[in-house]
Amino acid sequence: MAIFEPANLTLAAARPSHWLPHELWLPILEHACDFTPQIFEDVAINLIKNPNLNSSLLFRADILYDSWGKELSDTHYSTLPGPCEVYAVLEKYGIRRNDPLVLGGFEVQRTLIRSMIPRNPQLDKPISQTCQILRSVGPQGLVKTVVIHIPHVITVDDLPWYHPRVQSIAYLHTWQLPSPARSPNPVAAEYLLSHTPHSGTISLHYRLFPTELLPLSQRLFRTAHQLLSTLYRHGQGQMEGYTKRVHHDQLIPQQRVQDTYTELKRVHAKRLCDNWVEKTEPSKHVFEDLSIAAFLIELWKDMYGDSNRLNGSTEQDQIRTTQNFPGFVDIGCGNGVLVDVLLREGYRGWGFDARKRKTWSTFEPWVAANLKQLILVPQPLSEMQSLSKYADSGLLSRLKCSSIAANAPIWHNGLFPTGTFIISNHADELTPWTPLLASLSSSAFLAIPCCSHNLSGAKFRAPSVFNSYQADYLAPTYFAANITKSKSIALAVAYTENEGDQPERGNLKDLSSKARSKQPSAYSSLCDWVCHLTSSVGYEVEKEMLRLPSTRNMGIVGRRMVPGFAAQAQETRAERVMGIAIKEGADGKAWVERAKGLVAGKGTGH
Repeated sequence: MAIFEPANLTLAAARPSHWLPHELWLPILEHACDFTPQIFEDVAINLIKNPNLNSSLLFRADILYDSWGKELSDTHYSTLPGPCEVYAVLEKYGIRRNDPLVLGGFEVQRTLIRSMIPRNPQLDKPISQTCQILRSVGPQGLVKTVVIHIPHVITVDDLPWYHPRVQSIAYLHTWQLPSPARSPNPVAAEYLLSHTPHSGTISLHYRLFPTELLPLSQRLFRTAHQLLSTLYRHGQGQMEGYTKRVHHDQLIPQQRVQDTYTELKRVHAKRLCDNWVEKTEPSKHVFEDLSIAAFLIELWKDMYGDSNRLNGSTEQDQIRTTQNFPGFVDIGCGNGVLVDVLLREGYRGWGFDARKRKTWSTFEPWVAANLKQLILVPQPLSEMQSLSKYADSGLLSRLKCSSIAANAPIWHNGLFPTGTFIISNHADELTPWTPLLASLSSSAFLAIPCCSHNLSGAKFRAPSVFNSYQADYLAPTYFAANITKSKSIALAVAYTENEGDQPERGNLKDLSSKARSKQPSAYSSLCDWVCHLTSSVGYEVEKEMLRLPSTRNMGIVGRRMVPGFAAQAQETRAERVMGIAIKEGADGKAWVERAKGLVAGKGTGH
């Protein structure tokens, strides 16, 4: 992709290649492009629906009206119940139906009305915009496509900070059709329009408020550069074959989760950050847990029904009224922030971790009472002969540490009341056990993997479909035995017979790009393996790329059993889980040894 170096059209000697047909439009920047009008429209629509791609101050856009299909696409937010009201809004803000802002020769192709939602509504207000796509085809085959953004404001002072201080913004894309496309044959013209390589131009234009004077401010110029640069990068990328690999909001609509997150942040963020006593930076942990809480709350609404609080006299008494919610448990709860927020939002549950955290003492007593210091020793491990001998020798009792009361239980077998929703957020050693334990308790769960550990609690390179999920056979001997401090690994399994000679082990940089592309990352391998374990115990695997301030943001949800598994007896489930643990080479003695290290504070924590 060529470097984005647009021509500055605000200079006295500069002249745009193409003008908009009205003297009120001020050309700002122009750049050559190689993508077609159709790609330009696709990118423009994507940027209309996702203004956060241009501004970190914005969450999203709620589409209130889209003429594509002539129906309102979001009635929950819309105050525009029908086409007449839409046209009334367009007239109110000077937007004409067939000739917006007096662009003669252009025909309106599509009209959208969006509401841009800020990240912090306490600082910035939402604003609505009308966005229109127009097209003109000249007699010489010059195709002009214009996208106009018109804020619904009367004066410049009505604009929020994140919006440029202009009356409207226009993107102009021009494309010269080859001579055969100028014929009346529409099929040939459309084919050549999409498939013939030609150069075009994109430019950005402002329509200023009458009160704004030239020269243009530096902020407006920088904003124009950012807006046109984003359009150029996305257009060129799509033309070169880029396809989006990460898809958000597969389980819960974006606006629901973000609106809940905004409310949770307003209610809880300051309190949690002000009372933070850990050495780590509070903002990352607090906002990450608030994001997870928002997702869980919306997921639970879908699973167990929406609910309101009872009018309890204290926050502790304000429990959700739904009779279907079975309660939650956060295994490996770490700092306890997620448990605190969910409890305060009225969802009953508790959490535990191998080590007590300083943060627990900052919570209200009734919240702290639901945070326990416990070691989780999964029931299948305790039933194995190796751990039975270990327990008989009294070594399990040695896990007890001075911070736990003498008569308190120090370990938990991972069996919870039937249906208890299990949360596993960056729980490391507990991550692969999460779907197995959920199966034993007939529970739903959310697992957010982080670091890769096997069923014995040891760090390892998780298997994936890449090596047929051979966890404790291929993975430790093949990956772990060959990983060096320079991150070189044995890679012979990556090649096919026709791929030529490649080094059997060595640095990834020494391999061809084709060979490197076949290597799954450690994190994707871990997520792949946890999904495999999830399906192995009968769950329908659902995945969501959570909107977290973290690169480890894959949420794996198990809330429905596939046909044939849901009605199985507890004994059948237990036998299946035990079989998986044996197949994966789980070692109960090794698990407890590592648990002792966690109690002593030698393990990693989140």
